[in-house]
Amino acid sequence: MNSARLLIINPNSSKSVTDGLTEVLKAPPQTELAFYTAPSNAPPSINDNVTANLSATACFLDIQGKQLLDQYDGFLVCCFSDHPLTHMLRETTSKPTIGIFEAAITQALLLGMRFGIVTTGSGYKADIHKGVQAFMGGSSQRFAGIVATGLGVVELREGDRQNIETNMKEYSGRIAREGADVILLGCAGMAGMESLVLQGAAEANPISSPVRVVDGAKAGVEMLAGLVRFCS
Repeated sequence: MNSARLLIINPNSSKSVTDGLTEVLKAPPQTELAFYTAPSNAPPSINDNVTANLSATACFLDIQGKQLLDQYDGFLVCCFSDHPLTHMLRETTSKPTIGIFEAAITQALLLGMRFGIVTTGSGYKADIHKGVQAFMGGSSQRFAGIVATGLGVVELREGDRQNIETNMKEYSGRIAREGADVILLGCAGMAGMESLVLQGAAEANPISSPVRVVDGAKAGVEMLAGLVRFCS
């Protein structure tokens, strides 16, 4: 059986975010991973609906122009939102295409009773909340809410490490106190930061059971590989 080839798409133009994904994502058996960074005309970070749509358009045209849909068996869009590119690719190819947003929520629902999200700045918080409601089919007691660290996407990879660690732990503790037993990394730039979330949750409530942490990119790779096998 030939290896499945998955394209891991960073829809912003910041290579440091792609580098972070490359460091933490491992290919499942009989699977190869290739990494894509949005072209330079895409926004360096996705903070709102405007930058989401601009990044989707830039990536879609570039992916089409390079005929990447013909070269890979599945596609993972690494933006923690209901990103337009996911839907654009699904309309264009029958090959499995998922986003880390939906992958993270799916895994969280199977791991615990209530999930919460630690994300970046507050600008996209309302849109993520709407995305969760749309994915869940309405409001749900299983969703504990969202906390915004105030950190930027690029700052997560290139900023002051002490400030990043302090913020990640503080806000992870806040969502744990809201009753989340599963915490989602709400940004592709948070790849590899599970330990900070665990520390923050433990410090906020040391007598509670340990939380689980879900990285949507890791979850997405495993789910996508399974979907490709199922569809082959």
